[in-house]
Amino acid sequence: MTLNAPRWLSRTALSSSLGPVLFAGVLLGAAVLPQAAHADEQTVKLIQLLIQKGILSPSQAKDLLKETAAPAHGRARAAAPVEAEAAPIPEAPPATANQIRVTYVPQFIRKQIADEVRAQVMDEAQQEHWAAPNALPEWTQRFHPYGDVRVRYEGDFFDRNNYNQFVNFNAINTGSAFDANDYGQGTASQANPPFLNTTQDRTQFRLRARLGSTVDIADWITADFRLGTGSSSSPVSQNQTLGATGDFSKYAVWLDHANLDLKPLRGLDLIFGRMASPFLPSDLMFYPDLAYDGFAAKYTRQINDNVSLFGNLGALVLFDTGIDFSTNSYTKFSSTDSYLLALQGGAIWQARPDVKATLGVGIFDFVNVQGATSKPCSIQPASQFYCNTDDTRAPFSQYGNTVFAIRDIVPDGATIPPNPQYYGLASRFNVLDIHPRVDITSYHPFDVAVEGQFIDNLAFDRTAIVDHQVPNNAAGPANNYGSCPTGDSKCVAPYQGGNVGYMFKVTAGHLQIHDRWDWSTSLSYRYLQTDATLDALDDSEFHNGGTNAKGYILNGKLGIAKDTWIGLKYQAATAVSGPQYNSQVLYVDLNSSF
Repeated sequence: MTLNAPRWLSRTALSSSLGPVLFAGVLLGAAVLPQAAHADEQTVKLIQLLIQKGILSPSQAKDLLKETAAPAHGRARAAAPVEAEAAPIPEAPPATANQIRVTYVPQFIRKQIADEVRAQVMDEAQQEHWAAPNALPEWTQRFHPYGDVRVRYEGDFFDRNNYNQFVNFNAINTGSAFDANDYGQGTASQANPPFLNTTQDRTQFRLRARLGSTVDIADWITADFRLGTGSSSSPVSQNQTLGATGDFSKYAVWLDHANLDLKPLRGLDLIFGRMASPFLPSDLMFYPDLAYDGFAAKYTRQINDNVSLFGNLGALVLFDTGIDFSTNSYTKFSSTDSYLLALQGGAIWQARPDVKATLGVGIFDFVNVQGATSKPCSIQPASQFYCNTDDTRAPFSQYGNTVFAIRDIVPDGATIPPNPQYYGLASRFNVLDIHPRVDITSYHPFDVAVEGQFIDNLAFDRTAIVDHQVPNNAAGPANNYGSCPTGDSKCVAPYQGGNVGYMFKVTAGHLQIHDRWDWSTSLSYRYLQTDATLDALDDSEFHNGGTNAKGYILNGKLGIAKDTWIGLKYQAATAVSGPQYNSQVLYVDLNSSF
């Protein structure tokens, strides 16, 4: 008698509430049996194990297997040739309450069920990690590591005719105050302030290494942390100059990211801690790898198949007054905390599958970053003294922003009284940012991206900057003046600071480098006036970092292996205003990420 497979399957547990996997487990034992009158020892053990695990009850297994057995006369005919040549198989002892006997399962049914169960068991083994004896614990699967390593050659080349007395205000503000009355007098051992190098070429070999991981905490919560190199705590560089400290000295590792990302609603991200940029990439305002401290929210909403809207908000901490300020004085001063409050919105239009347009418009308000003139401040004999606005000096700066002396030092009666000064930002910063971009992938791999950016510091007040009056100091700012003709002692150089910036950039090739022979090239032009944005957070590479710069950037990348590429970047820039400051920088990079 031939068994009809569909009818047989409909009469078994494959269509019952036990489900196909449970009954398939029973029949998998039968699939390894020879076609004999009784089940072998392995099959019996497997079925007993299923009963012990509670998958089958003894009565269920008996009933189901009874229905799979072929009629007695069919078995006799099938077994007859064997019985003619072999001795009869003795009857097994009667089954106990927890024992099941398998009599007969057709070959094609056994093969089909065995294949299905094998696939299901292997899938379960991979998901639950019990197939491999050395499988990692479940919690390790929540970690998703990432990182990169970059080795760089950097050549900095300066025009020998550059002005050579640009004061390094960052060195003053992060160190000891500078006695402004000694500048040029030759009456003290340290009469000159620290100056920037603008005339002597330099060659550097630099290293950047970063390692981090995202961690799945819950379905809607993730954590992110990253460590990175850096020669200092500078916010705008993770490069470590090889040999900077001599004799193969070891290098520092810094905490670069540490945040919690909550997604309570679809399309909404709430980020707390130290994070990557929550805003659109900005070549003019922010260093590409800048990390932000505080809180950010990001929201996206799909309007239709082609248009989505986004909004980004940031409440970020730029500076927090030390709890013991002023440290060595029993007189403590009020807080001078500063923040970045930002709101950015925009739209993404997928005009065609191969054409995407993005427009972002934002306002970035840098609160309390402007310096403040102190109350009259007397120099103390111990030389460790504070003025009440010392914490309003720029905590970090690069080059370009207008600054002024913030201490009102009370003269002590000397012929040239000491005037130890710190310097604060002369302008407020409330920056409007407009940033369009179009991506065209019609001719892949010859993709094209065209983007522009315009920024305007709406809080810039030229009159207020020029009229800064700090008693016992020259009126106005301390930098960003024009030049006077040589020998004209009566000339008063005009203040030349400004408040706008713009950028245009075209990229062609692979917009992301992933595989060998992927390539891209880009050409951009930037123009950035002195106080268009905060120079402390701006790109640290263009014109050696900061604002008050204009020029071109040519960049190329070529993939040489998976997620590994070489890069070549050339920059030629000059100062927008003030004395001459021309520079060229060449970067050759070998970068690999994972």
